[in-house]
Amino acid sequence: MAETTNKDVWDRVTALATILVPAAIALAGHFISEGLKQAEISNEAKRAEQTQAIALANTKIAQATLVNTLMKSLTSSNPQERKLAVEAVLIALPEEGPALVRPIAQSDEDKTVQAAAKTSLDQRLAVLIRELFSESAPARIGAAQDLIQGWRNDPNAVKALIDFATNNKENTNGIYNTVIVLNEFSRSTLEVHKQEVLQSTGLAKAIGPTTAAKAAVLEKRLGG
Repeated sequence: MAETTNKDVWDRVTALATILVPAAIALAGHFISEGLKQAEISNEAKRAEQTQAIALANTKIAQATLVNTLMKSLTSSNPQERKLAVEAVLIALPEEGPALVRPIAQSDEDKTVQAAAKTSLDQRLAVLIRELFSESAPARIGAAQDLIQGWRNDPNAVKALIDFATNNKENTNGIYNTVIVLNEFSRSTLEVHKQEVLQSTGLAKAIGPTTAAKAAVLEKRLGG
C-alpha cells in the first residue's frame, strides 16, 4: 500500500514537472528575450545620444564658420554690404544675431547703416512675435525658441510682446506662449517694464488654469 502511495505521489510530481519545466523554460526565455530587448533599447538610446551630440557639434561648427563669414561682412568698409549682413545674421543666427546687430544699431559710424540695423532688429522682432501667435504649432514653437535665445535680455522685446498680446486677446495660444517666453527672460530685463508685465498677467489668468499657473510664476518672479 505504501509502495502504491509513493508511486502515486511520484506520478503526480512527474506530471507536475511535465507542466512546470516547459513553463519555466518559456519564462526564462521570456526574461532573456526582455533582457536582450532592453539591451537593444539601451544601445539604441546611446546611439541616439551620440548622434544628437555629433549633430549638435556639427551645428556649432557650422555656426562658428557662418559667424566668421558674416563678421567680415558686418565689419566691411562697404555700407551696403553691412546692411545686407545685418539682415542675414538675424535670420541665420537666432541666438547670436541680435547681439551682433545691436551695437551696429546703436553706434555704427554710418548713420544709414545704423538706421537700417535698427529697422532690421525691429522688423525681425515683429515677425517672431507674429509667429508666436500663428495658427501653425511648429511656427509658434520656432518663434518662442528664437525669442528666448536672442531677445531674453532686450527690454524692447518685453514691451513689444505685451503690446501685441494685449491687442490679440482672443488668441489663447499666443497669450500662453507669451507668458512662457516672458518667464524665460532675465529678471533684470522684465523689471524695466515691471508694471506692464504684472498687468498682462491678469489677461493671461483669464485664459484658463494652465495659463494662469504660468502667469502666477511670472508674478512671483517679479514679486507681484
